[in-house]
Amino acid sequence: KGRLPWPTATGQITQKFGDQPHPDLPYLPVHSNGIEITTSAGSQARAVFEGEVTSVQYVSPVQKLVIIKHGDFFTTYHNLSTVSVNIGQKVTIKQNLGTIRTSTETGRTILKFMITQNITYTNPQSWLTPN
Repeated sequence: KGRLPWPTATGQITQKFGDQPHPDLPYLPVHSNGIEITTSAGSQARAVFEGEVTSVQYVSPVQKLVIIKHGDFFTTYHNLSTVSVNIGQKVTIKQNLGTIRTSTETGRTILKFMITQNITYTNPQSWLTPN
């Protein structure tokens, strides 16, 4: 823990793992299974460790996600506009996986990043090197 590179070259965590107060309704908790990293337009999502692509999913016509298996662990890179890897492909650490989508509504570029051990979500922030 605390030694993996960031899944983007630059950025900051704008939503943490676990229960958080809703941004507009503080009495309503919001649960997050991962973290959100806000970065600059055109940024690439990068593999945090070597592994094998097990899934490329099209969430909507403009939103995709990639899941990589690393032994008993899986990393998920969600909110991509393009994907540059295929199912079954071996990836290396810091390899580009695709372009992070910039919202047309907000103008923000946000990567949703999750780490699971088998089926248990873990706090991705504790795995990443300090930024």
